[in-house]
Amino acid sequence: MSSDAEVLNNQAERTIRAIFEHAARISREQKIEELVRLNADFARDLIGADRCSLWLIDVAKNELWTKVAHGVAPLHIPMGQGLIGACVRDNQVLLVNNAAEESRLLRKVDASSGYRTEQVLCVPLRAEGEVIGGLQLLNKPTGFTETDAGLLGLLAHFAASAIDSERLRQEAEGARLMKHELDLAHEVQARMLPDPPTGLDRLECVGFCRPARSIGGDYYDLIPFSDGQFALTLGDVAGKGIPAAVMMASIQTLLRSLLKRGVNDLAAVLTALNDSLFESSKPGRFSTLLCGVISSDRKLFSYASAGHIPPFLIHADGRLERLSEADCPVAVMPSMSYHQATAALEPGDTLVIISDGIVEARNREGDFWDEAEIDRVLLANRGAPLEQLPELLCAAVDNFAAGAAQHDDMTVVAVRISRENQPIQ
Repeated sequence: MSSDAEVLNNQAERTIRAIFEHAARISREQKIEELVRLNADFARDLIGADRCSLWLIDVAKNELWTKVAHGVAPLHIPMGQGLIGACVRDNQVLLVNNAAEESRLLRKVDASSGYRTEQVLCVPLRAEGEVIGGLQLLNKPTGFTETDAGLLGLLAHFAASAIDSERLRQEAEGARLMKHELDLAHEVQARMLPDPPTGLDRLECVGFCRPARSIGGDYYDLIPFSDGQFALTLGDVAGKGIPAAVMMASIQTLLRSLLKRGVNDLAAVLTALNDSLFESSKPGRFSTLLCGVISSDRKLFSYASAGHIPPFLIHADGRLERLSEADCPVAVMPSMSYHQATAALEPGDTLVIISDGIVEARNREGDFWDEAEIDRVLLANRGAPLEQLPELLCAAVDNFAAGAAQHDDMTVVAVRISRENQPIQ
């Protein structure tokens, strides 16, 4: 393994291990005050900052106050003052790597404490759609990045969930609290599934996910790159509920980071992901995964599959092709070798990737849906607008199920190579 690959693997392993260890800690903690502190400590340590503070709005006094503040006594500041005040007031992420030139920095805090603020990252805390405060990190030697902001935004959801749960514990019984926490987890999970990017050159894409429960284990991502390449992923974590959702969030965050470091060797990406997950996850926790990249000239689809359902390639001339079978799911065993394959693309071709909630759909008698029906539905609707294709496929599943409960999450990612002035027949 090259030195760059070793560094990538080590970084990936540290990130995924930290997320899983944090998930284990917060799952055991019953005291809300300690849970909030754990979230603040984890945000500081995961990002590599020196300090973290969690601020809440005091509506009656029109000020912000620190529920957690590393290194200083509790602070109170007027609403809107300082970088954290601007972040909360404007509901906006703020990333400042040269605080000396930042006029909004509240310098009296440094003056009273003797601390020197050089870099600042602030994200809003939201609960039930309302801003309730903010999370602030101080001083990272290498400077904060947009990736740091994304991770901190995810952790802010966990912190806001804990704070809002504290309020609910005072107002409601355990059943109502549990439902609310599940709703919050569902909201966090839904936020992680991206909207289809627009304005892509010669490419349309759509993603669709319908969980079987309020919290699912399926995930997908749609990632355009500045050089014109386009990455797509779809995975399915074994199991359901909060444990599957935690693993899903961890994999998606780590995989996006790995892909942004390089998409030329997807087999190496899956190898790094697999090794990190195997070291960090419990036995029996694993995920199938399809990871692919469409070239900037839209003529080639490169992909690697970890035990996932083979993609469907619907050619513009009406032929339907099933791409090659897959390697082992990630997190099953260490040191797995994955393989990258390719498929040629033409204008008008459509790629469709699905999760096994569609393949393994059942009716009231327990019969499984015939996989040949998937081919039939895709071919029958190949001329439909791309954004309608996932719902048409799921509607066919529902028609077969005839009212039977949905057995598993149903997820579809579809991509179409555009062709000018020639509608698909």
